[in-house]
Amino acid sequence: MEVKEEENVYPAEALNVLKEKDEEDLSHEQKIALENLTRHCKITDLDTLAELNEELSEVESLKEKQIYKLLEVVPQHESTVRAVFQKERVKLDDSEIEEILDICQSIEIEE
Repeated sequence: MEVKEEENVYPAEALNVLKEKDEEDLSHEQKIALENLTRHCKITDLDTLAELNEELSEVESLKEKQIYKLLEVVPQHESTVRAVFQKERVKLDDSEIEEILDICQSIEIEE
C-alpha cells in the first residue's frame, strides 16, 4: 500500500470514522485501531481538542505532529511527557514540560 497523503487528525475523529463503518468492512489494521482508540481515547469532545491544540500551539518548540501525539496521550505526569518526546530530536526544558502539563491538566479527562 502506498501512502499518498498524510494528515493529522484528533484521536476522537479517527474513532468516529471507524465507528461509522460496518465492522465487516474494516481491515485488520482498522479493527485494531478501533479497539485501541475505543480503549484509550481520553477526550472525545472535538471542541475541547481544538482548544487544547490551540493552547499547545503556543509552546514554541512543539511541532504539529508532536501536538497531535500529546492530544492522543493527554499526559498528566512529567514522565509521560518525557516518554512522548523520547524519540524526538527536540529537547524540552523543565518550564516547557510544566507548561504542557498545565495545559493538559486544565481539562477533565474521560475515564
